[in-house]
Amino acid sequence: MTGEAETDNGKLPQGIKMSRPDWLVVFLLCAISLAVGLYFTRRASRTGASGYFIGNRSLPWWAIGLSNTATYQSGNGGFVMLVLVFGLSGNWLWWAAWVIWMPLVALLWAPMWRRMKIITTAELITLRYGGKPARLARKVYAFLLFCFAVIIVSYITGFFAKTVAPLMPLRESEILLLFGGVTAIYTIFGGLLGVVFTDVIQFFILFVGNLVFLFLALSQHGGWGAITQRVLLARPQAMQQFPPTDLIPVMTVVMLVIQGLFFAGSPTAGEGMTAQRFMGAKNERHAMGGQLFNAFLALSLRTIPLIGLGVICLSLFWTKELANQVGAIPPGFKMIADPAYAWGELINTCRLPAGFVGVLVAAEAAAFMSTLSALINWGSSFVINDFYRELKPTASAKSQVFISRLTTLCLFLLAALVAVFFVEGMVSWFLFINSVMVIFILPLAWFRFFWWRFNVWGELAAIVLGLPLSILFWFGLGFEHKPFWQSTGLLFGMSLLLLTAIALATPPESEETLVRFYERCRPPGLWKKIRAKARLSPEPEPSLRHLMASSLLGILACLGLVVMTNSLFSGQWLLCGAGALAFATFGYALLKRMFTPVLTRASSDE
Repeated sequence: MTGEAETDNGKLPQGIKMSRPDWLVVFLLCAISLAVGLYFTRRASRTGASGYFIGNRSLPWWAIGLSNTATYQSGNGGFVMLVLVFGLSGNWLWWAAWVIWMPLVALLWAPMWRRMKIITTAELITLRYGGKPARLARKVYAFLLFCFAVIIVSYITGFFAKTVAPLMPLRESEILLLFGGVTAIYTIFGGLLGVVFTDVIQFFILFVGNLVFLFLALSQHGGWGAITQRVLLARPQAMQQFPPTDLIPVMTVVMLVIQGLFFAGSPTAGEGMTAQRFMGAKNERHAMGGQLFNAFLALSLRTIPLIGLGVICLSLFWTKELANQVGAIPPGFKMIADPAYAWGELINTCRLPAGFVGVLVAAEAAAFMSTLSALINWGSSFVINDFYRELKPTASAKSQVFISRLTTLCLFLLAALVAVFFVEGMVSWFLFINSVMVIFILPLAWFRFFWWRFNVWGELAAIVLGLPLSILFWFGLGFEHKPFWQSTGLLFGMSLLLLTAIALATPPESEETLVRFYERCRPPGLWKKIRAKARLSPEPEPSLRHLMASSLLGILACLGLVVMTNSLFSGQWLLCGAGALAFATFGYALLKRMFTPVLTRASSDE
């Protein structure tokens, strides 16, 4: 049975009637998630906010990698949607930035987040800057990131509801109540440990479920050769592996590459749930190893079944946008009003074993729940660590955990309301969430850690102006209907110039504050004056030159990995082999450097 396309009045497609085995599988996922989350209730409650939000700094590298990858997934349908709308080259709308920021975060930021021994990224502000302005900036930044969490939760909730709508005879509010409610319960009680280890189980559910589905769908739609032939006849450019294309101009790719260099400062990347797990790592090595493992899983392994499913959708479905651009629907293609429905509509085209629709709904739910749990735990951490603990510094561990759980629940309810009433247009929201919303604050990633002269006034300017300007440009001034690079380029350029000018026009932080920060964080870069006055242990540290060389190796390894991955589907086997060779060669060189005794930091860093 196939679901009806969305009508002009916004009606969601009608779901198939899930069988009893399907519902049993879905409820089994919910029961497992609840059991794992509740198992960690006692451990999350022992040491107050520290145990609840950073797991008593006990996370191993493999759990960090699997958990972060599951957290990034948010929905299987998102990747399918990108391929349907943009073709294979659509993967570069996120790869172009990710192949840069992921290794940079592993080698530069992960060890710094761990060694500062803080609970939230907002806490960094009162460590990096001093006085009343720093305390104000910390609270403003904590509030900003709480708002980010609400917006992101709203987006992924709206997307999840659209993705499973063709499969489940439930309204969006009912879908949210079922899966969101279960997630909120185990997150409220289990804290970060419950979130992370539930993520690990959910990652395997979502990956294996979609991999099996890929093979079933391939066999029922004529095999890979017939599928790609239909795509090439209807949309030959869709199988183009690299941009630029008509839909992805070269300036968009350039802007994404620039963004990748700074994305360590994004709440959706290196300074968000990712950083929270680094702070909870056993040590710096586990933080770095977890992020490198995450890079392999996130850039390639998790995407393989989803890209394949996206190509199958290219051979079956047509969208309103394509009809407007190309004209008539080719014979044999079905019109779907919203590309967010593609994953669910594909399931409806296949004959599946009893209970397997439930497996696929569980796989999509696992992706949603893993991201939702991480976001509501992360978002509530700012309320507790950066507001409540300052208001009540003598509060007991039990009180801290109780308020943490109450805040987690409130964040979820607020985000649910936003999702139901405001989130529409999934492609537009995908670009806004992942790029536009964070672009103005991205220069902070480098300014805070690598330039001693940057001060709290530049920080305040970024965090006060960032989100309002992003919303104004994208939705208010209509940049969502213009080339993507225009809005991001304007916002990024404005930020870079404004923050630099403010920092130079206002007094620097006190030497005492800067020395305190340097001793805790030990950042590389423009710190020669401060480094000379810091009291550091004699342990050797990597020089800036060593870190830059390692970062380049990491970027080249990740680039080879994604080229290899996309080439599997474009059929360019020589390029696939070259990508695999680059991944193996540069990856091996990077790991060898990481486990070789480090070079002493040289004075030539500056």
